[in-house]
Amino acid sequence: MLRVLMLCMLAGLLPLRVLGARAPSFSVPHGIYNQSFRLSITSPVSGSTLYYTDDGSDPRVKGQLYDGAFTISRTAVIRSAYLVSDTIWSNVTTASYIFPQSLLTQPYRPTGYPNYWGKYCQISGTAIADYEMDPEIVGDETYAAYVTEGITTLPIVSLVTDRDNLFNREKDEQTGGIYIFTGCPVGDGSGRGWERPVSFEFFGGSAHHNLTIDCCLKLHGGHGRLPEKNPKHAFRLHFKSDYGPKKLNYEVFGSRAPNRFNALVLRTFFGYSWQHWENAQRNKAQYARDIWTRETQAKFGDPISTAQYVHLFINGLYWGMYNMCERISDDFCIEHFGGAEEDWDVTEVDGGAGQYHAAIPTYGTIDAWNAMADLIYELPNHKSYMHLIGCGSDGKPNVKYPPLLDVDNFIHFMLVNLYGGNTDWDHHNWYAFRNRVWEDQGFRFICWDSENVLVSSNENLTSKNNRGCPTGFLNRLMNQGIFAHRFHEEAQRALTHGGPLTPESALATWDSLYNVIELALWDESARWGDYRRDVHPYTTQGILYKPDGVFMTERNRLRNQYFPVRTANVIKQLRNKGWFPNAEAPAIFIDDVEIGYGLQPYCTESTLTMTGTNIYYTTDGSAPVNWFNNDSGVLSPTAKPYTEGDNILEGLEEWMLPDTITLRAICREGDEWSPIVTVRLAVDSPDVVSRPHEEKPKMEGLFDLQGRRVTARELRQGIFVVNGKKRVVR
Repeated sequence: MLRVLMLCMLAGLLPLRVLGARAPSFSVPHGIYNQSFRLSITSPVSGSTLYYTDDGSDPRVKGQLYDGAFTISRTAVIRSAYLVSDTIWSNVTTASYIFPQSLLTQPYRPTGYPNYWGKYCQISGTAIADYEMDPEIVGDETYAAYVTEGITTLPIVSLVTDRDNLFNREKDEQTGGIYIFTGCPVGDGSGRGWERPVSFEFFGGSAHHNLTIDCCLKLHGGHGRLPEKNPKHAFRLHFKSDYGPKKLNYEVFGSRAPNRFNALVLRTFFGYSWQHWENAQRNKAQYARDIWTRETQAKFGDPISTAQYVHLFINGLYWGMYNMCERISDDFCIEHFGGAEEDWDVTEVDGGAGQYHAAIPTYGTIDAWNAMADLIYELPNHKSYMHLIGCGSDGKPNVKYPPLLDVDNFIHFMLVNLYGGNTDWDHHNWYAFRNRVWEDQGFRFICWDSENVLVSSNENLTSKNNRGCPTGFLNRLMNQGIFAHRFHEEAQRALTHGGPLTPESALATWDSLYNVIELALWDESARWGDYRRDVHPYTTQGILYKPDGVFMTERNRLRNQYFPVRTANVIKQLRNKGWFPNAEAPAIFIDDVEIGYGLQPYCTESTLTMTGTNIYYTTDGSAPVNWFNNDSGVLSPTAKPYTEGDNILEGLEEWMLPDTITLRAICREGDEWSPIVTVRLAVDSPDVVSRPHEEKPKMEGLFDLQGRRVTARELRQGIFVVNGKKRVVR
């Protein structure tokens, strides 16, 4: 009778009263354990009755009576709540206990779990369920040791929920299982948008994470939802008041990102993974391409959707290695930059490459985006470009023309994708965002879902020109001399002198990711490496994919044949397209040692010299050549010709030497200008280090606010009012 009563209460047929935040306490916290222990559950309310479950289900519905401590000796998920009277329940406490040795015996058919998942979408049949760890790996003494150690090398994400929330075969929006009805973009789309309650735990790793929170669980992605294409689906976690706290307040990514989230994405590594349906992609699986793209964009000083590797468990079953990252939304913008929800336009493309305005607003409006696209497609009209960057025709900032494009960010975004040779872009897989209220920076672009990169060292995307998409914009913008030369300058910084896209730097980013997952790959291999061989070959029969097989072949190819040549290939492609000059930029030396770009230390007794053809330079930070409404370039009045062998420091006043000096220099070969190179110098001290690609300060927008002109920086200092609405700026 009590079970029926609880079912009715949770179904809304009878009132369910919950005490609130007070919940049972467990004697042992969640975590990774190697020895068995006794678990005790206690209630803070005298006279209450404790119930618990060990299968992920809600103890207020399916709980068994707790009658004393019990032993935990293998991976388990325990949930508990207590009942004060017939209708008053506590909140639920959830804890996952991960025993690495349990991975070696994860069953082929777990009790209560279905033998089949959802129906295939583009072929006939139903997906065969797969839960076990491959016997060939876990049965090998050496490999088994890698698996048990590998599970400890990444943070653990444990999702705990009623099995039916994932695997119920009833086609119902309220009760259907979201792993059965995946919401595919083809077919009838059943399951799209369905959400289920879940307990989200995040613990372990080098940062010793310790988090438990109730939230909403959805499936995530596009064609990765198709069961025949990808049995290992991605998830999205939403933090909503209907399920738990409205926001997650926790340093998921440490100091690299804000500590407030309304959503997180658990990306599955779909492209170039061992479970992919194409043999060619399985053979090139590396589990680092998407994160490499993010980390490389971050090296430019641009915002990214921060990501990290995690191991995912579902109700105690190991589900594989995932990439947990920030979701791009208005909330992402608020937490990174400030403002309010209604201030932000967040835009993505709808897949309609070739359309004029192919983008759609995921948040906000499309008006500013369309205005930006209109101006770009008016180029090389000088006035249109000035308006695009927030200036009047005279080149001065003008409040009548709010900036619509963050030029440097756009260039960085394009360089990363051109270098990576992203073949699943730009008709989708990117985001852009802009604040409508501040209007101090235009649309900024951010890499997203960049799994199809770093494949062929000869991949050339310079001919791609999708109207209304980033490649279409770049083709138009390169007709504008002032933009083209800015592109040259940023490409020079990225592709030379230790920039993010030089062989050494790009490879260092790549290796840093492998170093994180080297052992964890064995867990992924044991979980999914045999799927296309033993479960569902689909298009081609697979093999047992392991980190010491074709994986290492591909890793060695990238390290020895891709990264060493890719930079030079990209420079050649840009030059052939006319997007990078043949004229070489000046080389800059301190005491006869060539230096990179960005902030560099120097001594007052140092010599600062340059080599190159017909060099002109400035030391006040101004450009030595101006392309304002003149694509041929005009020397700046402050530019000086450089004579080979001269020490530039001797030409500066002595009182200037202790201060930071910004040197900008350019070469001219015939009628062609080289890229401008910029070096900032400061007196050598322990606080000054070489940072060749530190973020450059952005131009501050100007506003008319309550009768006075203020800067965006002033607006960010606190609470202000726009159009009668209060804005709180963090």
